[in-house]
Amino acid sequence: MRQEETEAERQMKKRLPVVIGVILTLAVAIWYGFTDKTHQIYDNNVNTAVYSAIGIPHGDGYTVEQTFDCDEDRIDAFLIKSDVSGDYENAVVKLQIYDPETGELLSEGEEQGSNIKARKLHKYTVEPIEGYKGKPLRLVVSEENTTETDGITLYYQPGDDNNNFIVNGNPTSGVFIMKTVTQRFDLETCLVMLFAEWFIWGFMWFLYRLFK
Repeated sequence: MRQEETEAERQMKKRLPVVIGVILTLAVAIWYGFTDKTHQIYDNNVNTAVYSAIGIPHGDGYTVEQTFDCDEDRIDAFLIKSDVSGDYENAVVKLQIYDPETGELLSEGEEQGSNIKARKLHKYTVEPIEGYKGKPLRLVVSEENTTETDGITLYYQPGDDNNNFIVNGNPTSGVFIMKTVTQRFDLETCLVMLFAEWFIWGFMWFLYRLFK
């Protein structure tokens, strides 16, 4: 009887690392699945060399506006291609999101210029917006404490002539270099991570069997 228990314990010890490995693999994949899901409104396949600088929004009434269709039920932030110019640390980038059909202000946020890095898609956090999936929204970007040469330069992709992109009150042929950001669990990201982990585990097992 004692010999059977010992054998059972031995089998349990062999299986325990596998069980722990499976649990850790699933936990890491689920944790990784909670991510910033992004949707760009511009053509991501176009060479970035064609991007054009809008300049620095400065002075009263100088805004950059982009109307777009919301792909998620919730928006938590925006990724906007930004660059720094001159004395930019004191600049403040302000974001406002409106319902273009009613003109209602839905959310807003702001970012200090000193937090922005050169030539990056910078993440601008706003108050979360919910319930607008499949509906149009209008993003309005402005800046404070800026001049024509000091502040945060923004960019657009020329060519999209649909009057949804407005710079300083003027409809402009192009689209804002911008992505929406939604903080949520993404099943696709989770599965990709899970597959990568299984591949690594399988490769390590193969090497173990090969050199055992």
